[in-house]
Amino acid sequence: MVIEMFPSVQFDSRGIPNQFGHSKDYCSREEVNTERNQWYGTEEFVQWGNINLFHQNTMINENLSLPTKQQGLIFSAEITNFDELCYDIKPSSSQLCPEELKNFETIHSEFQELISPQESSSGITINHETKFGQADYEQFNLPSHDTACANAGKRLSTHDFFCVWVERKEHRDVEIIQHLLASAEKVGEQQFSRASHLLSHCHQCSSIRGTPVQRIVYYFSKALQQKIDQETGRRTTKGSGKRQLLELQDTSMNPNPSLLASYQKVPFSQVILFTAMQVMIENVSEAKRIHIIDLEVRNGLHLSILMEALAARSDCPLVHLKVTAVGTISEQKIKETGKRLMSVAQSLNLSFSFNVVMVADMLDLNESLFKLESEEMVAVYAPYILSTLIERPNHLENLMAVFQKINPRIMIVTEVEANHNSPVFVNRFVEALFYYGALFDSMEECMDRDDQDRIISESTQFSPKIANIVAFEGEERRVRHVNSNVWKAFFSRFGMVETELSRASLYQAKLLVNNFACASSCTFEMMGKSLSIGWKGTPILSVSALKFL
Repeated sequence: MVIEMFPSVQFDSRGIPNQFGHSKDYCSREEVNTERNQWYGTEEFVQWGNINLFHQNTMINENLSLPTKQQGLIFSAEITNFDELCYDIKPSSSQLCPEELKNFETIHSEFQELISPQESSSGITINHETKFGQADYEQFNLPSHDTACANAGKRLSTHDFFCVWVERKEHRDVEIIQHLLASAEKVGEQQFSRASHLLSHCHQCSSIRGTPVQRIVYYFSKALQQKIDQETGRRTTKGSGKRQLLELQDTSMNPNPSLLASYQKVPFSQVILFTAMQVMIENVSEAKRIHIIDLEVRNGLHLSILMEALAARSDCPLVHLKVTAVGTISEQKIKETGKRLMSVAQSLNLSFSFNVVMVADMLDLNESLFKLESEEMVAVYAPYILSTLIERPNHLENLMAVFQKINPRIMIVTEVEANHNSPVFVNRFVEALFYYGALFDSMEECMDRDDQDRIISESTQFSPKIANIVAFEGEERRVRHVNSNVWKAFFSRFGMVETELSRASLYQAKLLVNNFACASSCTFEMMGKSLSIGWKGTPILSVSALKFL
């Protein structure tokens, strides 16, 4: 996914104005059903009517003036392992119970009731010192999850979300969404022949060059067909899910121009990355020897940003920077990244060393591999890597146990802020549809429809992840995202707590977004002490700073 990729210090943005509308429903609305779920180890009330389906706040507020409140951890005292928090490791049945079928019918009704139209490169750098005036950021606050829940009237309902998704004149968009949802329902009921029949209309009317709806229906219908083929034995799944993830990881080590172009035009990743690096700098500001353990070094451009900021320090000159890159694949490419970073360090006259720790899997990781020195301050950077271990909780727990022993000064975690891990197929399908709907809508506002960079990014980054979420079950389903509350509950088992993000870092995140033409559509929210950036109220990515007690 392009939003999880390629840091860059360049900024470019383009906004394409758009008007959106919706059509009337074709069936009577059922009363709102409330279902209590514990899919992720947290109690969540899912309302399939007027409340959004993300199980998250989706408040639209761009003034960023509401007070921040600390959100408490939501987890059960009876939780004993990570499986109980959020995972279904074993394949589960796709059969829907009567209550879930009733909920899904209500979803259909909401999708049809799309009521009225709505209108719809900078020099920002990391600061090794806080350079903003106090008047600029001391009174700066972002909306919090608690505040959002108290302002439910400003939350997006299901039909409100699609108000900004379907253009009024594109009536066939409404129709293909109907067919897509109906097909997913039939797949959930294991009526695969009827599901395929409904999908045929989606295949005919969707397009990789069309409206956001036509594009997302193209990829979701393709994923649904793959699931049908697998469920009916027309296609084998053994090893496919794992292979998909390895291919995506390999791609991230070799950014192509199209993905970088998309990254520069859509703000989410840039904002989260710069915030993460700013927080990193602030937490090692007094250290002369710094050791960064990077769990996903990729092309290393984020470390270039960090190095520039460290080299500029005057109050506490850096003596040495050590980076240890942890990997399970692509050792040679990681070493090439190290060589590029060494060149950057030389140009900055920075004392620098780069080490590589390769393990077959995270079960083999231990603290002795990191060559720790008593006088260095250790920081851990974990960008979009923890969620890849969700289906293997023993690997994830070993990783966290190692860091608990190391006890770093700070651990920065960036993750997708979404729930894509439900064992119930239809629920997971709808969660993914809404999340990627927001992403495709953001691409529409930031890039032309015929932009080849956009087409390549959607097909090579979005499509494989949509397919994995929709088409696979059990160990083959490798793309599993959970929200901040689930991660907090898990981290608490290892004595980890969130630390406040500085007002300066939050203020800079907002400044960075303002350099994009689509800034008015980007929304910020404090999830406890984590920062989440979203699109028109839908959370997209989050960044957290954690310490061990």
